[in-house]
Amino acid sequence: MKFCYLLTIVSVVGMLLAGVKSSSAQMTVNLPVQAGASADEGAGIRFFEGSWEEALAESKKTGKPIFMDCYTAWCVPCKMFAKEVFTLPEIGEYFNTRFVNVKMNMETEQGKVLNKRYEVTGYPTLLFLDGDGNMTHRIVGAPDRKMLLKEAARTIEGKGYSPMNKAYADGNRQPGFIQEYMEVLDIAGEGAKAAQVCLDYFETLDKAKLKEREYWDLFCKYVKDVDAGVSKYVYKNRKEFISLFGEQEVNRKLFQLYDGGACRYWKEEDGTGVFDEKGFEKYVRDLMKKDIDRKEQIISNARMNYAMKAGDWAKYVQLGNERLEAGENNDFVVYNWGLRVNFACKDMALREEVAKWMDRFADACDRKPNAKEMTGLKNSYMKVADKLRHPEKNDKNYRPTITIQGKVAALRDGEDMIRVIKKDGFFKQTIDSCEIKPDGTYELKMKVEQPGVYMLECQGGQRVSFWAGDEDVNVDFPGFGNAKYKILRPMYIHVSGGKNNEVMSQLNWETYQNVQLMGAFSRPIYRQEGLTDAVKEQFSLELCGIANSDMFDRLQHWAEVYADREAVLVIIERLRGEKYAGTVQKVMAIAEEKYPNSALLKEVKASLAQQKLVKQGGMAPEFSYPTPDGKRNLGPQDFKGKYLVLDFWASWCGPCRGEIPHLKEAYAKYADKGVAFFSVSIDKSDAAWRKALTEENMPWEQVCAPQAGKDVMKLYQFAGIPHILVLDKEGHIVGTNLRGKALMDKLEELVHGSKPKASMMIVR
Repeated sequence: MKFCYLLTIVSVVGMLLAGVKSSSAQMTVNLPVQAGASADEGAGIRFFEGSWEEALAESKKTGKPIFMDCYTAWCVPCKMFAKEVFTLPEIGEYFNTRFVNVKMNMETEQGKVLNKRYEVTGYPTLLFLDGDGNMTHRIVGAPDRKMLLKEAARTIEGKGYSPMNKAYADGNRQPGFIQEYMEVLDIAGEGAKAAQVCLDYFETLDKAKLKEREYWDLFCKYVKDVDAGVSKYVYKNRKEFISLFGEQEVNRKLFQLYDGGACRYWKEEDGTGVFDEKGFEKYVRDLMKKDIDRKEQIISNARMNYAMKAGDWAKYVQLGNERLEAGENNDFVVYNWGLRVNFACKDMALREEVAKWMDRFADACDRKPNAKEMTGLKNSYMKVADKLRHPEKNDKNYRPTITIQGKVAALRDGEDMIRVIKKDGFFKQTIDSCEIKPDGTYELKMKVEQPGVYMLECQGGQRVSFWAGDEDVNVDFPGFGNAKYKILRPMYIHVSGGKNNEVMSQLNWETYQNVQLMGAFSRPIYRQEGLTDAVKEQFSLELCGIANSDMFDRLQHWAEVYADREAVLVIIERLRGEKYAGTVQKVMAIAEEKYPNSALLKEVKASLAQQKLVKQGGMAPEFSYPTPDGKRNLGPQDFKGKYLVLDFWASWCGPCRGEIPHLKEAYAKYADKGVAFFSVSIDKSDAAWRKALTEENMPWEQVCAPQAGKDVMKLYQFAGIPHILVLDKEGHIVGTNLRGKALMDKLEELVHGSKPKASMMIVR
C-alpha cells in the first residue's frame, strides 16, 4: 500500500507539472445523463463486457491472451491513462486483434480476489495473462503509447516478466538477455531486483566498461547502492567520467547515489522504527568531505525524512522553514512537503504554518511568466492548504454542511416550509426541510452528500435552482401570503453564496428573461385577427426560436466568463450544436483540470458523448417496452423498413396533448405511404397513461417507458416534451424536434422527395 500511495502521488504531481432549449409550447424537465463510453472510444481498445470467468473462456476459445487493466475508481493516473492512451486508434487496432481486453476495478469483490493472486500494489497495473489466468508479463504504472505497444509485442513474443524470470533462474547470463531482463524487471515494478541483477552483472565485467555509453546508461538507470564497487569506481574517476558524459549527467547520478545512501539509517524492527543516528552522523561527516554537488541538500532531505518517520513534525517544519529561507523554490519538493504534513501531522499550529507555505507558492504561480499554464499547480497548492486547515476533509466520507438561510416576505398559514429538493428526471426527492419562523426568516443546515445543483422550494410552489457545495447560501422569497389561490408565474429569485452561485443566479436570470421574452412575442401574435391558428403557431415558434438562440448566445458568453467554476458545467450541458462546440471543448478542458473528481463533470461528459450518438444522421438507440395489452415489447428497431415518427410525450403534458391533433393529421396523410407512428409515454402513473390513451384514441402503436422515462431520456438526450423525431427506413435520425408544419414538411420530403416552399407571413 505504501508503494501504491507513493506511485499515485508521484503520478499526480507529474501531471500537475507537466442546451436544452425551452419554449412556451414545450414542457421542460431536468436533463438526465448516461454514464458510458465516449463517442470516440470505439476507435480505441474495446473491453470485454462479460464476467472474469467468461473472459478466461473467451481467451481459451480464441487463443488470444488476456490484457487486464487493473485500476481503482479513485486513481487519477488510471483515469488519465485510460483517456489518453486506451482511446488511441493504433492502440485499439493492435490490442483488439490480439488480446481479450479486460478492465478490472480492484476494489470489487472479483477485483480483490485477483489483487491477492497477482499481488497488485500500485495503480494502474497492466497484466498480461494466458487463458488459465497465469501471468506472463506486467507493467506497473502508466506507460506511453510506444511503451505499451512495445511491451504488448514483448508478451506476444514470449519475452515477458514470467518467462524471463524462469530463464534467469535457469542460468541464462547472456549480455543481451541480462540487459533486457533488467528492463523487464524495472517495468514490472521490481526496481530493487533489477538493481541487484545489474550489480551482479557488473561484477562479471571489467569496470572500465563503464566508460562506454551502453554500460554507463545501465549504471545510471539501475544501480542504487552508493557503497557498490562500481559506484565507488565512478566517484574515484569522476573527472574522467565528466569528460566523457558531461558534468551535469555525472553529478546528477552521484547526487542520486549519495542521496539514497543518506536514507539507509532507519530500520524497522518488530513493527517499530529505529533510527541509527550515530551511523547517519558519521555518513554526514564523510559526505561533507566529498566532492558531491548539493550535498547540503542531501543532508537536509535525509534529516526531514527521518523527522517524518519519527513523527517529529515540529522538527520537520523547522527544517522546511530553514530550506525555504535558504531559497528552496522547487514546486515538486514543496508540494510534497505539504502532502506529507497533511497526511500525518495532527498539530493544527504546524498544519497552519505549512498551509501558509502552500499559500505562498500558490501566489507565486501568478507571478511566473507562464502563469496560465500554472493554473493546475496553483489549484493543487490551494487544495492542500484547505485540507491542512480542515483535516476533516481528508476523510473520504467527509461531507460538508452548509447553512441555507433567508427571509420570506409573505407568510402562508399551514404551508410555511422551505424544502431542498434533488431532481432526477421527473423524480423529485426532498433532501432536507425546515419551518419558516414567524418573523419570516428561516435557517437550514444541509449536509451536502454530493456537490451540485439542487432546488429550493418555498411554500410548495416558489422554486429556485442553487448550487450546494461548501459555501453558505442565502435566498429570499416573496412568498404567497394568504391569497386564496397560488399564482405560479415565472419569477426571478436571487441566489447568493459563493462563486458557483454567481453562476446559478446568472443562469436563473437568463432563463427568466427568456421566458418573459417568449411570452411577449407570443401574446400579440395570438391576438391578431385574420391569421389562422396554424400561422399563429408557426410564427410564434419561429420568434421563440429567435429568443432561444439569443439566450444561448448569452449563455455562451457566461460560460467563458465563469469557465473556472464547477457550476459552469450546468451551462455547458445546455450549449448544444456546432455553434458552441469550441466553447464547450475549452470549458470542459478547464473543468477536467480543476475538478477531475466532479460528479457533475462525469455526468456532463456522458451526456455530451450520448448527444453525439443521437444527433442528426446517427442511428436511433434501441429500447423495448411493453404495449398496453402487455403481449408485445416494441422499440424503434421494430419499425425498420418504414419511415418512423417517434413521439415522446406524457399524459400530464399540455403541449403534448395539444400536438396530438397534428400527429393524427400526419398519420391520416402518410400512414399508408410507408410511414409508421410510435408514441412513447414517460408517465409516472400507468393509470394516467391508460386514461389518456382512451381519451385521445391515437390509432398507432403505444408504449410507456418505466421509471417515468428515466432511461430513455438518457438514451435520446431530451429534457422537454413533446420531443418528436423522424427516422429513416434504416433507423437513422433524419429529423429532430419536429412539430406541426415542420413535421408535415419533413414527411413530404421523405415520401415524395419534395422540399416545402418558403411562405410569407404578413402580420397586420
